[in-house]
Amino acid sequence: MSGNTIIKPKSPELMVVFDINGSNERRLEAFEFYKKAFGAVKLSGELPPEGVPPEDLLPDESETHIIMEINGYKFGIFPGDEHAARGPVTCQFEFDNEADLRRAYDVLSQGASEHSIDTPFWCTLCALVRDKYGIFWCLCVPD
Repeated sequence: MSGNTIIKPKSPELMVVFDINGSNERRLEAFEFYKKAFGAVKLSGELPPEGVPPEDLLPDESETHIIMEINGYKFGIFPGDEHAARGPVTCQFEFDNEADLRRAYDVLSQGASEHSIDTPFWCTLCALVRDKYGIFWCLCVPD
């Protein structure tokens, strides 16, 4: 194995998401804070692509979402709501295929207090689940 070999994480890949309420500037400020504390590197941080009709957007999709890496781990800084019942941290798994996502969704949604599955513009498939233990999960297959 050469020193330049990149090992791709096995699917599903975990990303811990911090839901930060307030403005896009507050989320950018949070990134700078984590950059200073941990040397975070911004992988992406974009608004939705132009030309997406507002009616096709979920409520927080018009706001800044930042994905960063800290010591090889992915973290997201996403729009939050201080009154959201799910809390400020979400476990997000990125799958490389829909079948594996649906298998996980089918299990996690058994006895779940809330769950949904949809196809937003930013990924192929997205499922949100608060499981029977109160843990909030976001499962997605990126585009």
